[in-house]
Amino acid sequence: MKKVTLMLVVIFFLIAGNASASNIMKSEKPQIMSVGKEIEVKDQATKMFIYDTMQVWMRHSLVDYYHNKYHADSISWGGPKPEGIRIWIRQLGPSENDGIYTHLIKVSLQRDELIINDKKKIKTEDSFTYVVNAGLLSLCPESGKSEKEFKLINSDHKVRP
Repeated sequence: MKKVTLMLVVIFFLIAGNASASNIMKSEKPQIMSVGKEIEVKDQATKMFIYDTMQVWMRHSLVDYYHNKYHADSISWGGPKPEGIRIWIRQLGPSENDGIYTHLIKVSLQRDELIINDKKKIKTEDSFTYVVNAGLLSLCPESGKSEKEFKLINSDHKVRP
């Protein structure tokens, strides 16, 4: 059953990756027009594939945010537990612009230990919303192509009790 679900998601990304999508200007937030309903990714392999693919961009956002908020010299954290990772995906509709983005992906990460300046430990919940070209999701960041196909449009960072 998991293999079938994974195959369906991969086929969906391959087919939908060529569709035109949202209206994005380089200096503005995108005009998002969703055509599908938002679906939570429950399959563990699919969820971890998406998380691992987007981890580089989320890490940059986290470091920037926590360095600015806490004036930190160092920030370290362990990976979130698999149950602390939640991902939702939604297909984007056609737009009047270049349409390089095909999907909206929301990622929520709960970390039980984020360490600031090697002493202050906090629990966090960080959420990110990206528009992506799903056809290029598997490209490594070093290719240079994927950076143009991922755009952070919103992030939220909270300290948990």
